[in-house]
Amino acid sequence: MTDAATRARQLQETGLSATDIAEISGIAVTLVRRLLRPAGERPAVIHRVTSEAILGIPLNSAFRRDRLLPGPIGADGATTSLQELAERGWPTSFLAARLDTTPHTLAAIRGRERRRLALVLDRRIHLLAALLLASEPADHGIAEHRSRRTRAAALQRAQPVQTVTTVVQRQSGPVL
Repeated sequence: MTDAATRARQLQETGLSATDIAEISGIAVTLVRRLLRPAGERPAVIHRVTSEAILGIPLNSAFRRDRLLPGPIGADGATTSLQELAERGWPTSFLAARLDTTPHTLAAIRGRERRRLALVLDRRIHLLAALLLASEPADHGIAEHRSRRTRAAALQRAQPVQTVTTVVQRQSGPVL
């Protein structure tokens, strides 16, 4: 049981997603996801067929796959790039149109609501960021007021959240 779970984690570390492992092994993606869970949450019994299918995948499978790109990756780099673009005045709607996605998706990535995203989108974000950071929003027809508003919102998001605590002192003595 642990051998199959260990191998599944090793395969994931080489860049394969649960879907990739399932495609290569021929088993259901839900079984692979169960193997990738932490030790206490994994199924107690793993069928021999499932175990053999996972153990039969060589660790260098990531390099021999027909697909060019692996599954989801961490969104930290894309988050940073999107925040930098916002701080420079690039509106989310403009970026979404160039990336062929929705403003909501980009806002979720920038706001760290999505921790993983497709490698294709991650690469497109980085390429667009490299292109746009070398120019100004006005060069692309973005009005100054939109750029200013985007910049202000980005800088406000970058500030740590401060909470205000009110302390009420009780005085001893008669209440008037």
